[in-house]
Amino acid sequence: MLKSHARFQRCFALGFLFILGLTGTLKAEITFETLVEQVKHNETKYKNIDLKIDYTYQAGPASIRPVGDTNANVKIFATSQNSIRYVAQEGRYRVEVKSDNLFQDGSSRKSNHIKMYDGKLTRLLEQDHIVNLIQGYTGDNYHIRPHMLFLRGPYFYMPLSTLLSGDKAIAASPDANWSPENSLEYAYQGEADFNGLKCHQVWATILRNKKPVRRLEFWLAADRNFIPARYCSYQLKLSEDQPTVEGEVLEWIEVSPGFWFPKETKTTSFSPYLLKRGQKIVQWTKKYQTKEVSLTPRHELSFFQNLEIPDGALVYEIENRKIIKSYKKGSASDPESADTPADP
Repeated sequence: MLKSHARFQRCFALGFLFILGLTGTLKAEITFETLVEQVKHNETKYKNIDLKIDYTYQAGPASIRPVGDTNANVKIFATSQNSIRYVAQEGRYRVEVKSDNLFQDGSSRKSNHIKMYDGKLTRLLEQDHIVNLIQGYTGDNYHIRPHMLFLRGPYFYMPLSTLLSGDKAIAASPDANWSPENSLEYAYQGEADFNGLKCHQVWATILRNKKPVRRLEFWLAADRNFIPARYCSYQLKLSEDQPTVEGEVLEWIEVSPGFWFPKETKTTSFSPYLLKRGQKIVQWTKKYQTKEVSLTPRHELSFFQNLEIPDGALVYEIENRKIIKSYKKGSASDPESADTPADP
């Protein structure tokens, strides 16, 4: 009986050591490459989305125009409030944006932006009087990717997995705005906790002519579909330990079991020039607040085609980045007007 008990203890101990060894092996298998695959896999979960989200820009003290500035004709934002509707469905998309802008000189301006792609033609209406009809696909600055919410803009217009996959992947991306002088180096920094979330911290260092100029740091939240819970950006010529941009997800939405989306985010930029002098002064803040989100849009094809073009709007038909036809809506040169028989 004692021998059996001793044998059981030895087996249990060996089994426990085996489990520990296996756990250690699994942890050792976490690499930068496997994390990129996880990001890519989770990005596909958001390829179809119907989203309403508010975006607010607020200028900080460091962005106030100094008295006597010779560029007085250049408008500088004080605040910008944007209501965004973004729908992506089976390779098609539709974006609608309404903006209220206040400038530092006290002037204001409302603007609107509508763009859609139906699988063949891209249609754009800007400010109610400029229309582009573009053959084929073109992207839009207002595409909302949850994994790239901190970097939404023209310079990093690509999925996060593409940004983390190297120069060739970025160059092959149809909407990448990437200079051939740039290259990237990556590093996995291990696990880190952020606001109670287990995250994997990765660095992407941008080199220009082989010299490091900027470092991007992402905290990929494993339990939030590897969406970054935190983001920092460093201008390396100024500092390697003081970020010029910091962003974080303040609150999350579980859209459906296991599918998460940032409900509220805040990104803050600090003046790099004042930071170099040891002063951490806000240059701007950007906030996103999600109002509605669904991952199961069900829209007819016409939803991605119907663009009401106001009379008098200037219409440009574009193919291979060249204007092949232009006319004013409702004028004699408008093809639709020409096809309409005259009243008896």
